[in-house]
Amino acid sequence: MDRSRTSPAGRRLLYAWLLSIVVHFGVFVTMFSVPWLAGRGDGVADPTVAETELLDPAEDVHTSLMRLKPTFGKVAPVKPQEVRFAPKEFESSIAVGKPHRRELSVIGLGAGGSDLGKYGLGVGQGDSGPQFFGLGGSARGARRVVYVVDRSGSMLNTFDAVRAELLRSVERLRRSMRFHVIFFSAGPPLENPAKKLVHASRQEKRRLAEFLAAVQPKGGTDPIPAMRKAFAVNPDVIYLLTDGKFEPPLLDALRKWNKRKKVRIFTIAYVDPTGAELLKRIAAEHNGEYRYVSEYELDR
Repeated sequence: MDRSRTSPAGRRLLYAWLLSIVVHFGVFVTMFSVPWLAGRGDGVADPTVAETELLDPAEDVHTSLMRLKPTFGKVAPVKPQEVRFAPKEFESSIAVGKPHRRELSVIGLGAGGSDLGKYGLGVGQGDSGPQFFGLGGSARGARRVVYVVDRSGSMLNTFDAVRAELLRSVERLRRSMRFHVIFFSAGPPLENPAKKLVHASRQEKRRLAEFLAAVQPKGGTDPIPAMRKAFAVNPDVIYLLTDGKFEPPLLDALRKWNKRKKVRIFTIAYVDPTGAELLKRIAAEHNGEYRYVSEYELDR
């Protein structure tokens, strides 16, 4: 018997191995060539994480909002090193006048553009608190933010800077957060048209810009009706800004409305520090922070 010949079974095994090698080689070539060809075809070399649709393609929210409103006057940035009692996060988070980095989403769970954002599934900006004139970063987990802002006649010369900072602050809010803006003077408060908390979506931010463009300072100073409305929407955080001096009845009203201290109140003495002592007391009693913003800071 000639043992040099290969049996039929052996030949079949050899052919099977050769076929396997050819097939695997083809798979390897396909795996490496398809991405390369696709990259040459559309000019994209690497896959990237998709951005949310919160912002216009060619501009950030701040630019979009500022474009909608009339010129309020030249407003210089608030210097981070001038902040009193502000958290450290302020120095890195408030880049006034600079474009803000857009959020990214992974598999549709974007903090700004996804519908799931309103359920707290956002990713991209962490869980830092809101920011207004450098205050609020310590309020981590806050999702419902109300701004109660003085628009009395004494604010006339510096009101542009308040409007600009309101736009910047709301711009930084994620869609998972809600906001409301209430202005006070003498008489009934002036509220953001929805008169309730709204999601910090692109559409609502644009509406805010249009609303702010029509607000003008006038009248006296009575914050109590505005603060009553602020508590009525069940917020997590309230910002209270004024250039005036409040009377003790405001303290009594806040103690009544916020007995369990569930709402944190952050207070800002704006330009005129006359009412600083009462504002400090409000912040201390309601787990907030206080800050004085000087006219010098606005002029720089």
